[in-house]
Amino acid sequence: MLTLTQTIRLHRVQQAFRKSNALFRGFVGGRGAGKSWVGAYDLLRRAKPGRLYLVGAPTYPMLRDASWRSLVTVAEQLQFVKKSNQSEPSLTLGNGALILGRSADNPERFRGPNLSGLWLDEASQAERAAFDVGVACLREGGEMGWLSATFTPRGKQHWTYEVFGQTDAEGKPLRPNTALFRARTRDNPFLPLEFYETIKQQYSSALTVQELEGEFTDLEGALFRRHWFPIDEEAPPSVQTVRYWDLASTEPQKAGDDPDWSVGVLMQRSKEGLYHILDVRRMRGTPAKVEALVRHTAEEDGKKVRIWMEQEPGSSGVNTIDHYRRVVLPGWGFRGERPTGDKAERAHPLSSMAEAGKVRLVRAAWNKDFLDEIEVFPLGKHDDQVDAAVGAFDKLTLHKPNNFYMELRQSLQEEAREDW
Repeated sequence: MLTLTQTIRLHRVQQAFRKSNALFRGFVGGRGAGKSWVGAYDLLRRAKPGRLYLVGAPTYPMLRDASWRSLVTVAEQLQFVKKSNQSEPSLTLGNGALILGRSADNPERFRGPNLSGLWLDEASQAERAAFDVGVACLREGGEMGWLSATFTPRGKQHWTYEVFGQTDAEGKPLRPNTALFRARTRDNPFLPLEFYETIKQQYSSALTVQELEGEFTDLEGALFRRHWFPIDEEAPPSVQTVRYWDLASTEPQKAGDDPDWSVGVLMQRSKEGLYHILDVRRMRGTPAKVEALVRHTAEEDGKKVRIWMEQEPGSSGVNTIDHYRRVVLPGWGFRGERPTGDKAERAHPLSSMAEAGKVRLVRAAWNKDFLDEIEVFPLGKHDDQVDAAVGAFDKLTLHKPNNFYMELRQSLQEEAREDW
């Protein structure tokens, strides 16, 4: 019989995770620490002939794009794939073991099959119920199955810390048959050399502890600090300036609600690399009043200031942006933006730059309201000013000033063709 030998390289923490015999194992680590990869490899190595296993991820897109992709890639590298189905994720291995993929957005979907093993990838983004329901399925063939969870930490109030992270005075897990393995981003020698330092520059020190060091730490209320935003009497000459608008929802408010604000933040970047928030405009009012404020503010700012607006999902957001571009701000090179991802995660680059002393305010009446809101973000009742500031900062860092006039000219040409 022909025997194929594959050499698989693991870093130290991955090896310890693989060798553990604990029934419930957690692999917690920083970004790029090799969590999903070792989770997939571990499952393939533990798969017994003819048995059933399950891979769970918080959402189906995460399962498809990350967890399942890692599993299939490693299985193909090991030449261990007998049959693969991507549309309804299933993988039959060379020894007859069957692996199914499921989304954990509805943990009840885990009910039913008797399993020999379950791998929960990105477990800290899934509900606790995914773990509770999954554990009760580990009973195939009259044997107790195993569960592994790979994840980035989400604080000491999260269920992953309660299950895997709590220890006694000697540092041993409080729960029986449980083990936790922690890997820092820089523990992974297979990453690009510049990866750690590049990502670290985008994170605040508090976020670095969680996202790169893999530590359980509570970040609530720690994303921004009031003293990170010194106030200047005036700003230095600008290299580029943008106004970013975050419009309040047009949905009707219930009686007694504290409705959101429509906010426009004016921010500039200087040649010294400083970011100054020059102005914050806020309004609660009808769409017509908000349109009037946006138009008046644009006239005050002048056409050298690029204007962006956060676009709501769906056709209503598209229609709103089109209305502002054609009717409210024709000729201004106006653009719409549809942000994706969690608001707090989008704020990390601004937080990192503010902690480094690179973000400042110009003294004005709005300073206190802005600082009051950003100090409690993301736990405060309102985050409209923060969202607008994050959007403006994003545009200043991603769009070069020498592209502005070219893009403005292109926009005017497009409008002229459409009008014709």
